[in-house]
Parts: sequence; structure tokens; C-alpha cells
Amino acid sequence: MDNNKMREIDRNQYIGSGFSAYGGELEVLLTYQDDKIQDLQVIKHHESEMGQWALDELPGKIIAANSADVDGITGASATSRAIKEATKDALQQARQN
Repeated sequence: MDNNKMREIDRNQYIGSGFSAYGGELEVLLTYQDDKIQDLQVIKHHESEMGQWALDELPGKIIAANSADVDGITGASATSRAIKEATKDALQQARQN
């Protein structure tokens, strides 16, 4: 995959990436406006069924807390770390703009 490939995303949206020891690269699409996380979606992953818990639950916890500093999902710690890492990456981009 070409990492330099540009993706068309909307205003106030940022793509962040993280790495899971089990599934490889994971990407999130963060919508950030008025200093608040409006939405967070995992848009790329290679996680197992076990990691699905984190994929389903963690974005909602991050949005509610308006922070990536939330507890991970038990039993899916590698996926949780990757989602939080990707979210922090996207938040750093959002706060630079």
C-alpha cells in the first residue's frame, strides 16, 4: 500500500494510525471540532475476533471522555492500545490546526 496516497476527508477530520502487535496497522478517523471529539471511527484494522470488543466499545468511551486516556477493554489490550495510539496521533494533528 502506498502510504503517501492522499485521502479525501472532510473539514475537521483527521486520520491517525497506531500499531497492534497482533493485527498490524490500525487507523482511525477522528472528527474534532470546538476542542471536542465529535466522532471516532476505526477505518482500517486487521484485528481478530478478540479485538472486536475494543473496536466496538472503545471509540464510544473515548468520545464520552473527550480523551484517548481511557481504560482499555479487558481481553483486547493490544487492540485498545492501538486505538488509543491512533486517536492520540489524530488529536495531535487536529490541535496543530
